[in-house]
Amino acid sequence: MKENKHQHKKNTTHTPTIFILSGPSGAGKTTLVNELFSKTSIQNYFVRGISVTTRPKRPQERQGKDYFFVSKPVFLKLKSKNFFLEYQKVLDNYYGTPKYFYTDAVRDKKDLILCIDVKGGMYLKKQKNLGKILTLFISAPTQGDLYTRLEKRVEKKETIIERIALAKKELRFAKYYDALIVNKDIRASLKKLENILLAEK
Repeated sequence: MKENKHQHKKNTTHTPTIFILSGPSGAGKTTLVNELFSKTSIQNYFVRGISVTTRPKRPQERQGKDYFFVSKPVFLKLKSKNFFLEYQKVLDNYYGTPKYFYTDAVRDKKDLILCIDVKGGMYLKKQKNLGKILTLFISAPTQGDLYTRLEKRVEKKETIIERIALAKKELRFAKYYDALIVNKDIRASLKKLENILLAEK
């Protein structure tokens, strides 16, 4: 186990700010977060939370980097052990955020970035015991752009149809978020996101 470098500061417990990134599939959330954490300026101040999910792994995704992919029985066992900070069921699959990412942020005196769905985002926003929470909604420029991106994915047609229907519902939640980033250009969106995050430091 790694030694806690902040053990000597017992009386200065850090309460992380939690930044929640949500938005429909195809908006580019995962790409933005991957690009974000390639920057040293972000790594120095933030912990990246990685969700556990029961949905099938896509070809380009990496186990333990984009998601932790597990079976439903394993997920439900973790849930029964109070392993998750939040968990939701989306399109017949489970998604959950392990609590230890929050613990890591406390230990390392960093803030926490979570890329989770709108139901998880709304749930965490109500948890007053977690400290300051800022919510950021990521969207494609238009619904047409969003649907085009989804249709390009290597997934079953019925899955794409389900995700498009879900995206329509998720877009209605944008008004409840603290900030909106319309992801038309990845570089511009990345800069805007980085500015919002570092402005809070």
